[in-house]
Amino acid sequence: MKRENNIYVLGLIMMIASLFSCTDEKLDEIGENPNDPSEVPIALLMPQVGVDLAFGVSGTELAWYSSVFVEHTTGVHGQLEDADKRAGINSSMVNNTWNTIYADLLQDLSVLIERGSEEGAEEGAWNSVGIAKVIQAYAFGVATDAWGDIPFSEATFAISNKQPAIESQESVYTGLQSLLDEAIADLEKTSVVYHNANDFYYTGDSTKWIKAAYALKARYYNRLSKKDPIGSANSALAAIEEAFEDGDDNLVFSSFTTDATGENPWFQELNDRSHHAISETLFDMITNLGDPRDTLWFGTVEGSVVPAPNGSAQTDQSGDIYSRAATESDPSTTDDFYLAATSELPLITYDELKFIEAEAYLRLSNASDAYSAYLEAVEAALERAGVDASAITVYLGSSLVDVGEANLTLETIITQKYISFWLFQPLEAFNDYRRTGFPTLNNPDPAPARFPYAQDELASNPKLKLVSTNVPVWWAE
Repeated sequence: MKRENNIYVLGLIMMIASLFSCTDEKLDEIGENPNDPSEVPIALLMPQVGVDLAFGVSGTELAWYSSVFVEHTTGVHGQLEDADKRAGINSSMVNNTWNTIYADLLQDLSVLIERGSEEGAEEGAWNSVGIAKVIQAYAFGVATDAWGDIPFSEATFAISNKQPAIESQESVYTGLQSLLDEAIADLEKTSVVYHNANDFYYTGDSTKWIKAAYALKARYYNRLSKKDPIGSANSALAAIEEAFEDGDDNLVFSSFTTDATGENPWFQELNDRSHHAISETLFDMITNLGDPRDTLWFGTVEGSVVPAPNGSAQTDQSGDIYSRAATESDPSTTDDFYLAATSELPLITYDELKFIEAEAYLRLSNASDAYSAYLEAVEAALERAGVDASAITVYLGSSLVDVGEANLTLETIITQKYISFWLFQPLEAFNDYRRTGFPTLNNPDPAPARFPYAQDELASNPKLKLVSTNVPVWWAE
C-alpha cells in the first residue's frame, strides 16, 4: 500500500511539473472555449450590425413609443396604452434599446472598424470600415435625438471604461458630421477585401453608402434649424447634392423573413402584442386631404376603418374595436397589404431628402425651389407607398396639396412629411414635431419632450444625470 501511495504522489508531482513546463501559448489554448471565439471576423460582424440597426435600433421600443407620442398610432393595450395616457413613462421603458445600442451594436462596430483599419487583423477592409462608420453615425444619431446628452467618444470602450463621459448633444452633433466625413473618406479608398454578400443594405456598394452618408449629413444639418436657420439650410442643401438621386438609393432593410424571429418588428408586434391601433389624428388628417394611402394602409373593423382616439381609447388588444395596419391576417378594403412579415423597413429615403430640401429652401426665402422640392417629395412618398400613377396625379392636383408657391408654409411641408413617415419611421416624425411643433396633435396631455434615460445606465454610471422628460433636447430648445 505504501509503494502504491508513493507512485501516486510521484505521478501527481510529474503532472504538476508538466503544467508549469507548458508554454504560455499552450495554456492560452487550453483556456479557450471553441464555441466562444475571442475574435470575430468582419464577415460575421457585418450582417449582425445590419440586423441590430434595423431591428433593435430603428424598429422596436423607441419607434413604438414615438409612434404613440407623435400620434401615428394610438396605444390600446399594455405599455403603449399607458404611454398614450401618459402613464408608465419612466427609466425602465427603453432599457432594451439603450443596451442594444451601447452594449451590442456600438461594441461590434468598434471591433469591426479596428479589424479593418491599419494594422488590424483584416487591414485594408476600408469598404467595411466606411459602412461601419455610417451605421455608427446612424445609431449615435438615434441615441442623442432620444436622450440628448449621451456617451459618445468613450462609448465604444465598454470593457475598459464602464462609466463613459456624458457629452453634450451639441458636441455630439459636431461629432456626427466628423464621423460621416471619415466614413466617406474610407469608402472612397481602395479596399483590399470586400464583404458584399454580408451587407444587407447595399451589398457592399461603396457609391451607395457614400450617398447614404451624405443623406444622413443632410438630416443632421436640418435638425439644427432652430439653432442656425441659414447655416443649417445651406449645409443640408450641399449634402443633398451628393446624396440620393431617386428612390432606388434609399437606405432600406429588406431582409426580414417569415420565421418568427426574423419578421419585420412592426408585423411581429401586431401579431405578438397588438398594442397599437390606427390613430384618430392621422386618420382624420389623411381623410381630410383625400389621401389615397388610406386604403393601402388601414385595416377595417366590420368593413370600416375605425381609428382610436388619442389619449382616451378603450383597451383593445383583440382588434375588435379599432383598426390596425392592413395585413394579410387583417385585410383592408383592397387586396394590397402594407404590413407583412417581410415588409421593408426604411431608414432614410429620397422623399425625406426632398422634404428637407423644400424646408431648407423655404428658410432661405427661395419659394420657387422650395415648392418644386415639396411637390417632388410628395410624389416620391406616394410612389414609395405603392399608390398607382392615376391616384398620384389626382392627389397632386388637389388644392389641399397643390397649395401654390406663395402659400407654401413649413406646416404644409411637415404635414406631408409626417404622413410619409407612417408606419415605419415614427422616430423621425417625433423629431420633426419636437423641432417644429407640427402637426397639431390631439392628445389632451402633451407628449414628452425627450425619452427618459435607461434605468440600467442610471444605476451603473454616476456621470449620467437624471433629466425630466419635460425638458427639450438641445436642438429643440
